[in-house]
Amino acid sequence: MMAEKKRGGYFWRCIRDIMRFMPLLFWGKLFTSIAEGILRVWQPLLIAEIFQMAPALNDVNISIFKRKIIFLCVCTGFPSVCTILLRAVGLYGECRKETFYGREMYGFARRIRLEALEDKKVLDSFRKADAAYSQHLAGSRMFSYLLMDVEAVLTCISTLFVVGSFSVWLLAGGILGIVPHLLLDLISERRRNRVYRGQSAKRRRLAYLWRLFCMKEPVKEMRTMGFQDYLKEKWVETNVDVVQEMEELELKAVRLSALGVLVRNCCYVANVAVALLLMLRGELAPGQFAACLMAFGLLQDQLFMLSSYVVALIQSYHHVEEYYDFFQVETEDAGGEDYHSMREGRVTGERDSIKEGCAAGEGDSNHSPDRDSSAENGIRLRNIRPAENGIRLRNVHFRYPGAEQDTLNGVDLDIGKGEHVVIVGANGSGKTTLSKVLTGAYSAASGEIRYDGQNISKIRKKELYRDISLVPQDFVHYHFSFRENICVSDFEAMSDGERIRKVTDAVGMQELIQGIGGLDVQLGREFGGRELSGGEWQKVAIARGLFRDSELIVLDEPTSALDPLVEYEVLTGFLNLIQGRTSVVISHRVGICRHADKVVVMKEGRVVECGTHEELKGAGGEYARIWGEQAKWYL
Repeated sequence: MMAEKKRGGYFWRCIRDIMRFMPLLFWGKLFTSIAEGILRVWQPLLIAEIFQMAPALNDVNISIFKRKIIFLCVCTGFPSVCTILLRAVGLYGECRKETFYGREMYGFARRIRLEALEDKKVLDSFRKADAAYSQHLAGSRMFSYLLMDVEAVLTCISTLFVVGSFSVWLLAGGILGIVPHLLLDLISERRRNRVYRGQSAKRRRLAYLWRLFCMKEPVKEMRTMGFQDYLKEKWVETNVDVVQEMEELELKAVRLSALGVLVRNCCYVANVAVALLLMLRGELAPGQFAACLMAFGLLQDQLFMLSSYVVALIQSYHHVEEYYDFFQVETEDAGGEDYHSMREGRVTGERDSIKEGCAAGEGDSNHSPDRDSSAENGIRLRNIRPAENGIRLRNVHFRYPGAEQDTLNGVDLDIGKGEHVVIVGANGSGKTTLSKVLTGAYSAASGEIRYDGQNISKIRKKELYRDISLVPQDFVHYHFSFRENICVSDFEAMSDGERIRKVTDAVGMQELIQGIGGLDVQLGREFGGRELSGGEWQKVAIARGLFRDSELIVLDEPTSALDPLVEYEVLTGFLNLIQGRTSVVISHRVGICRHADKVVVMKEGRVVECGTHEELKGAGGEYARIWGEQAKWYL
């Protein structure tokens, strides 16, 4: 799921992005860094010349002396002035940076293939990219350290040039002070990066375990079941492993750094001794000796800063790599062909109600799976359009990343336009995966899926998704208002009160809405709202799916949190509301199959049976076995 990485171009890609979203800060910082690096070196030269001129001032050289004093003041004050100006520009740049990096990352996340999120490498990549953006500031920090390195390098080179102009021996000592210290720091950083990258899986596990202690449902379960100490030990063990690895690494880094500092200080002492000897021999004037001492101090400071900035630059570049690595995840093919909606020629015939009040009066029929057909329960099946006018799957295969075998193994299925289909089967038979592939959320590895003859792998996904509504098994509890929870699936119709009423009536939520104070009440305790039960949240999710005016609606285990009486009421309201629309329901409970136009039975990733409830029940196959097993609970 990860495309081939192209890290070599990340540096220049990052620079181009920075120039794009904050050009003023880019050029301003670049200019001032170069200017500061050059002007700082003039200070020891000017001081040496001022010391030499001071004893012999006269009317001829006094103007030159004054100019040198002014230039020295400029060299000293220019960095401070630039810092103040760039700080103001930097505030604007920081705001732009937050907008740019966040927009780019999450805009890209919307386009990645959903099945890629099943790959742990992709999840690691996403975590690293998010940390690189939100915690390590990605490219903006790398750019800042790059300019600091440029400034430090220019200062060191210029200082070495100044010192070397006094004596070649001083030049050799200065170079020996730079190279060993820098190399040792680079070795430490290389080790640090290797260990950090190797800890990615452990750090993700640490974050996961920590979240368990901060979320209501896991905390409630672990306290009730008494395994909080076990999870604590797992967190401690993982944390200790990570900390021990980092401690060993940092101890090695400290030893190498101490060796580098020792070499640097020895070179500094040697340079001072050589300069003193040259002055005593008359090869250096006292002013030049003072300039050398100042240059040596400046060189020491810049060497320390240079090694620190180079290490920081490498660290920040590693974060830049992690940020841009995320953009190598495979994206969803948006498709190029126009999509002709299945709404064209939508089935307009309605189911005929046999008798009034069936939802309330016949509710007990749902208690036993072994009751009569749907006609007895008030719903009569009508003729369905042929499958070629609906959805057709042919030899569809799908395999999750890292899996050894296909989850879907050659699925063939026809769903007629306006048809109500229920898919049943044991756990792991591929039902939920089929719903994801059917809707185009996951891309089939092979085979084809056609909507009214159109191959969904080639049509524009954005247009296709307008025709689909999905209520997943692991639906989301949105901590928004009641109205937003329902209408977010079609937010442009949020003010359509009549449409909201029909949907909430269909799933039996009017009493709940009135009880909590209306549609605009905040839901969820996250922001001080009203918390709902599991069954109530599931009703909200079903209402959200129904509210979307789509041609196809897919529900995965839509009533798993509802008791049988409420399940019957909700499903009856659901079927009555979606007349003329195509529906696919994934369910473990076979009671709903009596109301379906077609029942599809899956086993080991294949469709093993397909027909009506009565046909499959009488066939004595897999469906009859499942029906019989569930009937034992009601007889």
